[in-house]
This record gives sequence, structure tokens and C-alpha cells, in this order.
Amino acid sequence: MRSERPPNPSESGLKDERHCTISPFVSLKRVIAQLYPTRVFVEKLASRVFPMLTSDLLLVRRRGPYLEPRYVDATAPNIIALAEEMIAIFDDHQGKSRGDLHSALDARAAESTDYRIQRGLAKLLEDHRCEFRIDSIAEPEEIRTRVFGLSRENHPIVREPDLLYPVTREHILDQVALKYQTSAENIAHSLYADLPLNHRLDHFDAPAPAWLLNRYNVALAQAMFYRCTRMRLSVHRNLPVRYKQLFKFIKFYRLIHDIRGDRDAGYEIVLDGPISLFRLSQKYGIQMAVFLPALLLCTRWKMEATVRLKDGREGDFVLGDNHALSSHYKDQTAYDSLLEETFAMRFEKAKTDWQLERETEIVNLKHTVFIPDFAFRHPDGRTALLEIVGFWHPDYLRRKLDKLRRAQREDLVVAVSRDLNVEEKDFEDVPGHVFFFKTRIQPQDVIQRLDQIRPENCVNG
Repeated sequence: MRSERPPNPSESGLKDERHCTISPFVSLKRVIAQLYPTRVFVEKLASRVFPMLTSDLLLVRRRGPYLEPRYVDATAPNIIALAEEMIAIFDDHQGKSRGDLHSALDARAAESTDYRIQRGLAKLLEDHRCEFRIDSIAEPEEIRTRVFGLSRENHPIVREPDLLYPVTREHILDQVALKYQTSAENIAHSLYADLPLNHRLDHFDAPAPAWLLNRYNVALAQAMFYRCTRMRLSVHRNLPVRYKQLFKFIKFYRLIHDIRGDRDAGYEIVLDGPISLFRLSQKYGIQMAVFLPALLLCTRWKMEATVRLKDGREGDFVLGDNHALSSHYKDQTAYDSLLEETFAMRFEKAKTDWQLERETEIVNLKHTVFIPDFAFRHPDGRTALLEIVGFWHPDYLRRKLDKLRRAQREDLVVAVSRDLNVEEKDFEDVPGHVFFFKTRIQPQDVIQRLDQIRPENCVNG
């Protein structure tokens, strides 16, 4: 989704309209991190950060003990026609208000029996493919302050002026318009331009119908996890980078997990669901929902989730790699950060016999895993690992130190950022070789410590 930098008001003349882009991906993660009183409120906030369906748009069928979303047939002519019609409605309303768009969608829904599917498709299009802007000559709040201030000074404001009460609404708007060197009509338009229904559809990135229908089916599956009690995953016969990617998503979304297995045999993973928790269940359910597209990136997997319906009954939701769903998440890039990429490029140019390997080892710590950032191999058979500790969050540091201690790897090199609130003594009981860096990791600092590793300390040597 494209984004624009909101214009600086100081760069605009008084006669120019101010166009502020309203992106669905405004910083609401911080907001969602709070506990809100109602499920619907949490879901609506989350949908602006991670576009997906709210639970009222979920359609479910039961088949014995199993639950399944009512997926749409993406090849059915009538469903394709519905998707095309929805896309056309959004495309036709570029430059118009959100209120006009919603009115057109409501009119279409009133004529059909597939209104819930239509609402789901419309929500994904609005959250995922639209950019709205505030169309105002200045900050609407500022304009309201001026208009209401003049109205208070000239109270009462009347429709029909006379000698006793000569000031009308038009007089107030005219006076404010003089301040901004514009028309009274523009002032009236700008007065409440910041209300969501008055936002202008600035750009619509029209997708193909197939994209929309696949995204809708994935969103249906995601909505199943809002009331999940537990998810069980069996992941096997994947490339190492797939395992690493999956585990990083599990940690990124802070899912409570238990991981067992190894890279060769595969992994059995249990994720606790939101209904198993006493608090923050809706927020946590959303985190499980946004994790699903990450799972879809794996090549061999099976998922079984226990879901509790609103009436208290439970059912099993089963999904596997043979399903037609496809992820809309981008596949993992070669490096997780610019720091890692820069180090890798500089290491390749360094004079050393050590070879850098991007496919690093996955260290099993019992119930969880540790995935170093880089692996190295020497022609004499020695191997080593490099872990970069560069993130500042206190909880991250605590968990990272715990994993480094539990790994008990003498062939591990740990590079620690000096920007962190840690000291060398914090790493005294961490096996291996630890050093601190300022802004970038110097290859020679790593090579110096790699050369100190003895063959008997290499796990894979």
C-alpha cells in the first residue's frame, strides 16, 4: 500500500487545500497493546493495523466435531462478478467522500442476499487498498475554534437577521473565510472535514478479483482464532530458512509457545489461544490471527485448533498445506536488518578462511528454540555461530540472555550493541566469546574470536 508524507502546513499558502493522507497503518499497535473494554472495539482498531474481518462477518459451518469457515469459491462466476462489482464501486468513488462510498455499498447490499460476503469484501478493500485524506484548507479543529469563537462573541446567530440580531451563519463563515483568503463554501466544507465519513478517497489500488477472493478466504480463517483455546502445529520437511522464519513470527507476535523436535525430524508446536488466558484475550486472539499468513508460507505443515463458539460449544478447526489458501505476507528477505546485511557484505570482502553461511543452525532448548543470526565454517572442519544483540527492549534482553546461557555453546560469538543498557558483567556466565560494538560490527572483531574457537568446542565440527 502506498503512503504519502503529509504536507507541512508551513509549506502551503493560505489558498492551497491541505491534503493529509489517512493510512490504515497509523501507529495503532501501541493502542491495541492496551486492554479495551469491548471485543468489537478491539477488533475494529486491530483491523486498521492488520486488515482482516471482525467476528460478526465470520461465517462458520459445523461438520461433526469440526468447524470450518464458509469459504467462497474463487472460481464461481457469480462470486467473481461480485468481487468485480465491489472493486468497481471503490474505483468509481475515488475523489469522493467515505460517506458517499458507504452509501453506494449500502445501496448495493440492500438489493442482494450475499450482504455479509459483500461487507467482508468491502472491509478488506477499504482497509487494505484505500488511502483517504482530509480535504481541508487548514486544520478542521483550528477552523472550528475560529467559527465557534466568533459565534460566541456574536451570540445569538440567527437564520433571519433583523436590527436586534443581525448576525447569521453566513456572516460568520464570511469573516473566517477572509482570514484564510478563501470562500465561505470552503470554510463550511472544512469545518468537519476530519470526521471519518467526510474523508476523501484519495487513491484506490484496485486489485485483481482473484487477489480479493483469496484474501477474503484467508481473513475468514484468521477470524476463527479470535476464540481459539489452543493451536497445535506439525511442521516438517521445510527448508531451514522456513523454520527460522516461522519461529521468528511466533516470537514477533509474542505467542505463548511450546516447541519440540529438530530440523531433521520436524517440529511439534503448541500455541496457547486467547480463551485459555484470563485477560487480554481479544488482543491475543488478534495476534494469533495475524500469525496465520506466516504459517501459510511454510511448505509442509498441518494445524489443528480448538475453537470455542459463542454458545460455549467447542469444535476443531483443521488446516494443512493441501489447502487452497495462500499468504499475502512477503516472504522473508535475506537479512532481518540493515546491520546484518552490512556485516555480511563486509565479511565477504575480509581476508579470512572462514566462510559465512546464511542457513544457520536451529538450537533446540527444550520447549523453545534459539536461532543465531549467522553460521561460519572453516576449511579445517570447525564451525561457529554469531548472535547479534542489538534490540533495546528490556524483556527482549532478559529472554535473550536466558537463551544464550541455556544454549551452552562454546562455539558461539555474541556481538552486543553498546547502545543497550547492559554491561560486560551481564554476559560473564554466557559461554563462548562476547564483544561489544558501537554502530557497526567489524568483521575483524568477529574473525579474531572465530580463530580462538577450538575444534573440540564445535558441535558440528
